[in-house]
Amino acid sequence: MIYNLCQRIGELRTQFGLTQSDLAKRLDVTRSSVNAWELGFATPQLKHIVEMAKIFGTTVDGLLNTDNRVMIDISDLSSAEQQAVFAIIDCLKAKHNGSE
Repeated sequence: MIYNLCQRIGELRTQFGLTQSDLAKRLDVTRSSVNAWELGFATPQLKHIVEMAKIFGTTVDGLLNTDNRVMIDISDLSSAEQQAVFAIIDCLKAKHNGSE
């Protein structure tokens, strides 16, 4: 799992157009810390893993694994608006899976 994490950090950082220095600044760590994480020489603290998941728009699980989940915070929407978002997602999933 550590190998997946170090590889995933580098992949997502690159995908988001961030340098190691950029990510380090956002996490309030040194560039060499980010480099060590990506090379597998060190493991980020849990607080940094949680913050990276937020930065990269994924879950902690998504950061630790290579699934393609994306996290979108809709907690500020009303209950009716949240239900509408869920209905749209269900509709798109059904269409994608050939159910319609």
